[in-house]
Amino acid sequence: MPMDKKRYPKNWAEISKKVKDNANWICQDCHLQCLQPKQGKNLARGLKAKLTLTVHHQDYCPENNQPSNLIALCSRCHLKRHSGKKGNIVLGQLSIL
Repeated sequence: MPMDKKRYPKNWAEISKKVKDNANWICQDCHLQCLQPKQGKNLARGLKAKLTLTVHHQDYCPENNQPSNLIALCSRCHLKRHSGKKGNIVLGQLSIL
């Protein structure tokens, strides 16, 4: 899911790290223990991707960075949340859904 960086605040890295820290780097859906920064340098690419923790906007709106809207999810659970959704459509993009 491509990220339109213009829709995120300049301090997104700080915001997302705080969400991940608050979740103890554990997916809040499947409870998978994910990698913290600087961990997993020697892991295979696929395994590293599986153990990557991301931050999901529950309302699918990257401009809404209220703590209650943000949840830490592993990459698999994050993709499942977006599967079949029309969330994160770029402003001005035509949607025929």
